[in-house]
Amino acid sequence: MKYRACHYVGNHQLVMVEKELPALKVDEVLIRIEAATICGTDFHILEGNYESVPPLVLGHEFSGYVAGLGAGARSFKEGDLVTVEPHIYCGLCKYCRVGREHMCTDRIAFGVHADGGFAEYCIVPERTVYHVPEGISPTVAALTENIGCCLHGIERANVKHGDHVVVLGGGFVGIVMAEFARSSGAGKVTVVEPNEYRRSVAKRRGFLTIDPLREDVKEKVLETGHGLGADVVIESAGRLETAAMAIELADRCATILYFGVVPPGLMMQVEPNEIYRKELTILGSVRNPYSHYRSIERLQSLQLEELVTHHFTLAEVEEAFRIARQGEGFKAAIHPNA
Repeated sequence: MKYRACHYVGNHQLVMVEKELPALKVDEVLIRIEAATICGTDFHILEGNYESVPPLVLGHEFSGYVAGLGAGARSFKEGDLVTVEPHIYCGLCKYCRVGREHMCTDRIAFGVHADGGFAEYCIVPERTVYHVPEGISPTVAALTENIGCCLHGIERANVKHGDHVVVLGGGFVGIVMAEFARSSGAGKVTVVEPNEYRRSVAKRRGFLTIDPLREDVKEKVLETGHGLGADVVIESAGRLETAAMAIELADRCATILYFGVVPPGLMMQVEPNEIYRKELTILGSVRNPYSHYRSIERLQSLQLEELVTHHFTLAEVEEAFRIARQGEGFKAAIHPNA
């Protein structure tokens, strides 16, 4: 059986191809892709700033309907709506054996090292497939992996009741991190975002907002904090400027979480005495260890439908990337079987 797929062939190029479906192995599940959302990682791959093994089908955030089952795959039936946790870990390296699989030295990720969701079909091992409860759309289900990453990040940030949390960047993950900060007990959540539309959505959701193009961010944070900086700063924009700003906005004994992906190779100056003097805790957060199941349980409460602002067919994938890169809305979704 042949199917259409969007191949990343290297050198910043996406090409529509026709592929042949291989026979299913005993533990594999064939998924008819219903929705696949574009992630910042996809941009980094296209720009040559992220590990990948072209040629391959990009897209690691996807959902779809079970269309076939290997002889040993018994947890699903054809027609089930499912989402995929897009990582396979070796199970043998140090990190796998100490409960930190997401740091696996021999990890394989769909959409990065193996074919992902920007195609009509995808074959994955049964252990990476999760049921989607009734009432959740395929588009929202496609966001599960991203939500899992946010869950891991907010748990590392350790937001406490009454904390003032500042989120730098009000894109999709910025809004989700703000929601998680609030549900973790934050007393005030401020979203710093230059895009007027994104800022209006954050404000409508009940968050304080700052326009960094028109307002002094540090001054506004101090004003909100009664003369004090933020207890937790979450960098979700993936920009060098906001990465540096995070240290400036942090109060004494604050936690800074670097969640956005600043392109590799970029450097910023940090005054070690500032970290020492304030007793800052500086953390990173990568991927979604053991959080995919829990993120499914949070999908309905996050009002995610409005955060998927653009929808495209598979043939329109290049336009989808253009729109997503410009940041005109929030998430862009590709529907390969539309």
